[in-house]
Amino acid sequence: MASRQEASRTKAAPRRTVSRDDLIEAAIALVEREGLDALTMRRLAAELDRAPMSLYTHVRNRDDLVDAIVGRLIERLELREVPGEPWQETVRRTLRSYRDLAVQLPHSFELLALAPYDTSPVAPHLVAVVASLERAGLGAAEARQILGIVDAYATGFLVVWARSRTAERPGAAGTAPPEVSGMRDLDTFDQGLEALIAGLDATLVRGAAASGA
Repeated sequence: MASRQEASRTKAAPRRTVSRDDLIEAAIALVEREGLDALTMRRLAAELDRAPMSLYTHVRNRDDLVDAIVGRLIERLELREVPGEPWQETVRRTLRSYRDLAVQLPHSFELLALAPYDTSPVAPHLVAVVASLERAGLGAAEARQILGIVDAYATGFLVVWARSRTAERPGAAGTAPPEVSGMRDLDTFDQGLEALIAGLDATLVRGAAASGA
């Protein structure tokens, strides 16, 4: 049995310092467990057993916290460039990474998918993807246009898919009529991606080359 002195030392032991990484990971876990509406500075502080004001050591406000989460999600995409691959494969690999992230973190994914292009974590990411498309053989204007189109496709499809996965609708499972069954599953996303790549190749890349010739 511990002595009174030992018990006193145990109670007085300092708590582990919460880092910025701890803050971001706790925020993502909170969002995935309770949804985006639960993400407040007060709620996150309670999760970490800290005073709300202590969080402002690491982030300026909730918007800054959201930017930090978006930055962490971009890191999780792990978009490693493959030298020599055609632009079609770069697009395919990039959008499949978005799809996989939506599967892993459906609530948090929406923060990345709907983040404005000019925010600090998103802009450098998009610049890097455009550069990789240029190295894969596209012109600068083509790369920007194609990325804008495929990003809009992925955002629209995957946000709706993620919301349908996370919506709490008791008794709703299996009620969709057979005529629309499968319209929003991930196989359809992959098929749509292939059709989109083929269409972009035919109209924006080959079509433009033929017109120029």
